[in-house]
Amino acid sequence: MNEQPKNELSTFLAEQYTAELSAYRAVLDSFPEAEFSAATLGHAPAWHALHIADWLRLTALQDRTPNYHHLGWEDRDWVQNLGSEPSPTDETAGKAGVLARLDDISAQTLAFLQGMTPSDLGGMTFSPSAPGGERPILAALGLHLRHIGYHRGQLQLIKKVDA
Repeated sequence: MNEQPKNELSTFLAEQYTAELSAYRAVLDSFPEAEFSAATLGHAPAWHALHIADWLRLTALQDRTPNYHHLGWEDRDWVQNLGSEPSPTDETAGKAGVLARLDDISAQTLAFLQGMTPSDLGGMTFSPSAPGGERPILAALGLHLRHIGYHRGQLQLIKKVDA
């Protein structure tokens, strides 16, 4: 049996994303259905869930399907250039529908990260805030991991304001 060597860096990334996405999902789970779609401090928890799902698609999965609606930059040309197809899930899908979308994209992301090769991890990826619109994939994945934590903190703040 000729087994491929384990890519420790992709395993590490998948483990870190698993931990952060699990913590993020737990905060989302803590919102009652009635509060899940209610905008507090700018956005509803449902929007935050779809926001992270869209950024996982764009940053980690490098998905260019033209149906982004929750990136938070919809007034920017680079988002408008991604296309205008309807969102596969929107905030009206209810808590179960929105969380199913996040879970699906999260699972795809974790599998993708686990399967990345050293050359994949050495590549570049689309990053609209970077000069030239690209950055090293590892830097982009690290930024996005912190981005998930940032939104987890926003959700915790919403819970305190609503209390």
